[in-house]
Amino acid sequence: MKRLPLFQSLLCGALLLVLMTGCNEEEFLNRTPPDRYTPNNFYETQEQIRDATIGLYPLARGLYTGAIFNYAELRSDNTTFEFNALDRGRLNTEEIDYFLLTASDNFHANIYGPLYTGIARANYIIDRIDAVPFEDATLKSQRLAEAYFFRGFYHYLLTLHFGPVVVQLEPLADDGTSLIGLQRQPIEEVYAQSVVPDLSFAIDHLPVSWPNEEVGRVTRGAAQMALAKAHFARRNFTEALPLLNDLVASGTYRLLDDFESVFFTDNNEEIIYAAQFDAGAGQGSDFMFDWIPRSGSDISLDKDRAQTGFNIPTTSLIDAFEEGDRRFEATIGFYDSDPNNPNNEVIPYSRKFLTIPFPQQGGTDVDFPIFRYADALLMQAEALIEVDGGLPNMAFENINRLRARAGLPFFFPGNPDSTLNIQNTEDLRQAVRQERRVELAYEASRTYDLRRYGIFVETMRAHGEVQKELQSEFLDALPEAYTNIRELLAIPAQEVLLYGYTQNPGWE
Repeated sequence: MKRLPLFQSLLCGALLLVLMTGCNEEEFLNRTPPDRYTPNNFYETQEQIRDATIGLYPLARGLYTGAIFNYAELRSDNTTFEFNALDRGRLNTEEIDYFLLTASDNFHANIYGPLYTGIARANYIIDRIDAVPFEDATLKSQRLAEAYFFRGFYHYLLTLHFGPVVVQLEPLADDGTSLIGLQRQPIEEVYAQSVVPDLSFAIDHLPVSWPNEEVGRVTRGAAQMALAKAHFARRNFTEALPLLNDLVASGTYRLLDDFESVFFTDNNEEIIYAAQFDAGAGQGSDFMFDWIPRSGSDISLDKDRAQTGFNIPTTSLIDAFEEGDRRFEATIGFYDSDPNNPNNEVIPYSRKFLTIPFPQQGGTDVDFPIFRYADALLMQAEALIEVDGGLPNMAFENINRLRARAGLPFFFPGNPDSTLNIQNTEDLRQAVRQERRVELAYEASRTYDLRRYGIFVETMRAHGEVQKELQSEFLDALPEAYTNIRELLAIPAQEVLLYGYTQNPGWE
């Protein structure tokens, strides 16, 4: 069975939104409506805890196909957009690409808000589950581990995008007063209080896999990947490597033989954790529909899609693929609206996740992989290089397994092809970086990789110079584009005003 039950997800999402909403009228605060749940009369049964855990998942799904995707891909050198002078409805998205956002733009809150909502939901479960009777003690610990997973994972994502943040380990007071006086904590404190202990608990108590009716929930492997990612963000490869070694050695996951099939085969053996979609249940995915060229109506069979032309591959990404790489056609397509006109502009577009023709309604069943095994192999290779130095054999093995699937020749020392001849640690490091870019394009990875490499700002400045040449007809009017490049986002302006938080540098 592919999905988390739909009716549970909808019920829990709506229910917990009510639970997290306060009221200032005393007469309402002193009454409990008989037909509504409150924090005091929910979380009382095994079934209610199950429903509550399902409410943790849609937040990650929305973020990874929305704001986090835009941060990781549109703010990188992987992707851009087609400018449309007649439709300015996506101006904010264009400003993300051009680094023209201000602290008052909603984009920051679109990451910040859902993450704290997820943490608040997890805290209710953690606080109440001990008193809830379960028929199976193991299942109870697994439900608790789900809550710990998301609390730790969401705190990590907050530090990744905002740096020091407020740590929330207790349910919020209904009126929000528990937030008053709290201060942003250094990243190492966030890790010590939540990220590391919460994800470690999840590793110890989540199952390796779930029964068919619950496939799609986070697993031990997902928790290992989340904690390894958190350590990678701090360049703590020594702590990440044992997690990756254990995951790879477990035999739980494998590379599919065909690269393209990874994205169109539900919950396959390469997927460690994916955002789940189900068109038949009214939760179809359509995030990829905006990626077709603006003129590509025959791709979409004339289905009305306003505001297309986003996530257009850059020349840099196109050039990153080697000749003969099978991943290229599965990742990038080219659209020519008039093949008989030699002067007609050919527009590249992203094919990964894209079903052609579009479904007529309801979106698609295509999931978005948050963690997959190919990423784990490349992370293990990178960690081995950074921890052990030299030319670790397993690093070559991992890289070349992906290249074999892509139909490419191998990297190895002494290769007569100078482009594949790995002579030292730096050569191998660059080989891993090359593979990450083409293997994981459009999977919300690129910006974080550039930051970890320590080259984000310089890469984006160089990218900006290229874009100014290619898009001079409208970028000439935006001299500030690509000049104020910051790794961290702004603390949402409303949060600064309400709670007195300090603002991140460059966003004051």
